[in-house]
This record gives sequence, C-alpha cells and structure tokens, in this order.
Amino acid sequence: MKKVYAVLFLALSVWSCKPADTEPASDYDYFPLEKGNFVIYDVTQTQYALAQDSVRSQYQIKELVADAFTGLDGESSFRLERYRRNSQQQAWAIDSVWTARRTLNQAIRTENNVPYVKLWFPVYPKQTWNGNVLNSNDPDEYEVTQKDQPLKIGSNDFSKTLTVVQENKVSAIDLVNRKEIYAKGVGLIYRERTELYYCQSAACFGQNKIDFGTRFIQQISSYGKE
Repeated sequence: MKKVYAVLFLALSVWSCKPADTEPASDYDYFPLEKGNFVIYDVTQTQYALAQDSVRSQYQIKELVADAFTGLDGESSFRLERYRRNSQQQAWAIDSVWTARRTLNQAIRTENNVPYVKLWFPVYPKQTWNGNVLNSNDPDEYEVTQKDQPLKIGSNDFSKTLTVVQENKVSAIDLVNRKEIYAKGVGLIYRERTELYYCQSAACFGQNKIDFGTRFIQQISSYGKE
C-alpha cells in the first residue's frame, strides 16, 4: 500500500508542476498542419576553417504542407515538400520530402527519416523533454524559454511566439547554440544551428579563435496558402 501511495504522490507532484490553465488544444496553433500552407525561409549558412576565409552561402527554402497519409502505425501524417532556390529569380526545385504529424501531446517532424519531438503539449515556460525520444540518438533535452511573446522578423510581425532551446553551451573550447522559434498560426519561423570549435593550441587558446565550425540561420521571409 505504501508503494501505491508513493506512486500517486509522485504523479501528483509532476502534474502540479504544470500551470493549471494550460490546455493542449490552445497550443496546437504553434504547429499548424493544413494542406496548402507554405512558409518561405531565407537561409544563410557559413562554414569556418582555421587560417581560411569563411565561406557563406545564401538560398531560400519553401516548405509546403502537402497530402495527408496514414502510416504503418495507423497515425495520420502530412508530407512536407521542401523546395530550394538560390535566388528569387530562380524557379523552385524539389529538395527533399519530410513529414510532420501532431498527436494529443506531441508535435513531431521527421527530418531525413529521423523523427524529432519538436513540441510537447501543453506548452509552458521552463518545460523540458527529450527531443530524441522517438529515435535512436542520444537523449537531447529541449526547453521552452519563452511563450506567447511578440516578435518581429523582417517585415513580419507575430503577436505570439514560442522559443525552444535545444542546446546552449559556451566554453573556452566551443560554442553551440541550437534553437527554434514558432509563431501561432504559422509554425516554425526561425531556426539556428551554430557549432563553433575554437583553437586550442598554446598560441591561441582562450582567444575564441574559430578552428572550424558552421552557423546555419533559417528565418521566415513570407507565408501563405496555395
């Protein structure tokens, strides 16, 4: 009987950590899935190498929510058709096809055949979860750092946005920053993947001189429905 009480106490303790007014349905708009919705992103990717000039590439990615389908597990998912072009003057060319689905308490994107739990419903500040819980990679703790905050990106104003930090590490040998920002009614509007590794030789240790690394910034340009 003592064990039963202990389990009940633990469950109540975990539940009590969540704000009482959080409702999963009110947060689903941070990860909308409707056929025809699209977002166009400006992407800047920079490669760094010691004693060499950095190499920057810029292009655009368009993500289009295409047809829904039922997977082998019986769950409904949507195709995410991803197109790429190097400038606005070029025609779009198919780049890849990912998938996305939303369950009662999870927002899942399968990127290059790897599923990631991008959001966990209901969403609340300081919430954490393992983004790799559905794949075989090492555990990766995601954390909600801001919710329902206004944000302006370029000419786009968003009244409610949600920031998820996937990793934030700064040391004498490296800097790693991975985060995603979502807007209600739109979905992903910003993604950053920065991994910089500093020189560790006696001549440059502690000077934050980049030995090698990459910085990837993807931010919304426009969005709509086809």
